[in-house]
Amino acid sequence: MKAVILSAKKKENLFPFSESAPTGLLPINGEALVSQTVEKLKSQGIDEIYIVVNYKQKMFEEYFSEDDQVKTVFQDELSGTAEAVNTCNFIEDDFLVINGDVIVSEEDISSLIDLHSSDLSLLATNDSKPEKFGVLSIENNTIVSLDEKPEDPENTLVNSGIYVFSSKIFDKIDASNQDNLTDVIIQNLDSLNPKFSLIEDYWLDIGSAKKLWEADKILREHDDFESSESVEVHETAFVEESVELQEGAVVEAGTIIKGNSTVCEDAVIGANTVIEDSTIGSGCNIQHSDVRNSLIFSDTVIEPFVSIEQSILGEDSEIRSGTMIKESFIGPRSFIDINNSIRGVKFVPGARTDLSEISK
Repeated sequence: MKAVILSAKKKENLFPFSESAPTGLLPINGEALVSQTVEKLKSQGIDEIYIVVNYKQKMFEEYFSEDDQVKTVFQDELSGTAEAVNTCNFIEDDFLVINGDVIVSEEDISSLIDLHSSDLSLLATNDSKPEKFGVLSIENNTIVSLDEKPEDPENTLVNSGIYVFSSKIFDKIDASNQDNLTDVIIQNLDSLNPKFSLIEDYWLDIGSAKKLWEADKILREHDDFESSESVEVHETAFVEESVELQEGAVVEAGTIIKGNSTVCEDAVIGANTVIEDSTIGSGCNIQHSDVRNSLIFSDTVIEPFVSIEQSILGEDSEIRSGTMIKESFIGPRSFIDINNSIRGVKFVPGARTDLSEISK
């Protein structure tokens, strides 16, 4: 079996982080999102993976340049998901399709592959806001209808957008006048004879910066890790067993790291810092500060007496002493001057608080 990952479009709702990288290459729990998806697919014996790209195409090509099992396919016209899938119409075998901006467990992918015995199998789940997705109607364990983003959903069972198709889907797309893959499926529901498997573990569609934060939290909670032995932890530091320390990480005196936290490669957690339920990106340097329920991208510097809570900080940012950041999204390469109090805002990439370059 082969796989297709749809990653062509720029996700405007992920501003400011989508300005510097496509969604699939944003770091979640210390690793690019699409890289984690690729590894899960490989674990199921899928050894030929195509990533459909357009926005920041070269970043994908460079990231996977040394992986012979992953190839990029360029989508010229961004007309919709049907065209995105059709860029891989050279595939002759059954193949899995997944969006590049979702997280799903390895176990749920395995269940879908095991289920597949027709021209279409899909993963379904219950969601509190079904009107944002395709809603499935089931009779006698069979999909009888699929209603895309209905105003008044009849139930909460939704299509996750993760499929296994036979190669017949390419003929269905060619014969259709629909741009959206879901609409092609709706047109051909009877002939495709779709089967479904319920998601048992986790799935999240990352449609906003807040969802990116939630995805990081979910992956930390489900991470099956072994901390590197090549780390430095001071004897007076306290690190809970639930914390992952990656190669080259340094934890200095008096520091406390607890909860489901990840400290990535070569990050320095300075003396008397508190980290709780957070991801600290590679190469970060944090000194005598408090970081809780947050995602800090790589090479960010946080000076002493800073408090960060329920926020995302983009890469290569600098946060000066005495600053408090809560429920905010700080764009890459931002500079936050001393003694700022920031809550509930988005900063554009390269923002400087001393120049008031802020987007709310």
